[in-house]
Amino acid sequence: MRRARRGERDLRRRRLRGNHRGPARRRPGLMRRGGRTRLLWVIRCGETEWDAEERLRGDEDLPITAAGEAATREALERAASNPFSTPGTIHHPLDQAAVTTATIAGRILGGRRRGNDELADPAMGVLAGITLEELRDRFERRARQWEEDPSTLVPPDGEPFEDARVRLIEAMVDLLRRNRSEAVGVVLHDLGAGFIRAALAGSPRGNPRRWMEGRGRVETWALPADAVARLEASVETVGQLDAS
Repeated sequence: MRRARRGERDLRRRRLRGNHRGPARRRPGLMRRGGRTRLLWVIRCGETEWDAEERLRGDEDLPITAAGEAATREALERAASNPFSTPGTIHHPLDQAAVTTATIAGRILGGRRRGNDELADPAMGVLAGITLEELRDRFERRARQWEEDPSTLVPPDGEPFEDARVRLIEAMVDLLRRNRSEAVGVVLHDLGAGFIRAALAGSPRGNPRRWMEGRGRVETWALPADAVARLEASVETVGQLDAS
């Protein structure tokens, strides 16, 4: 289904390039609803077998492991003890591990689940399921790219990472605009979370995995007042880089 929508995404991307009018001016401050800072709960998807075996994983429909479920529950219970507003809605991809993670989050934080396939990590094509050692043996150039900066990686028979990045950012923009509560929750795999964190930081490109290295399984981000503008500008900036 996601591949069938790729042409539509390419069209939106070309429109973004054509309509670019320069970076929007940013005002300092935090996004507020009713005078309060708006929060984004970023919940990293629980570990799958492929994660445990350090295999390349994209949008595969894999179940969460028992260890991943326990670690997710522990992290959420710890986060729930903080005096922050909890999300009324928890958005998540549709793979099994993400659904389980969102279900656990909903029980602990009290939010309802809402599935969104646009939040999935990119399809890895023929790279899916192979280890880093196998990647180095079979795809030497792509292995270097994966380790140094996979933001422009194009997996054979998979989804180009640039396209996945645009898709994820557009999905985040849409859910932030539609959801008017003080706190919004989103379950993301590591690549998706890295793309979003980099975009909010104003970095159009870079290694999405390194943006999440050493981060907790559950984080609460205070959204800047111009969060939506930052996300949109990051897509426009990449469009300019590609066109130059």
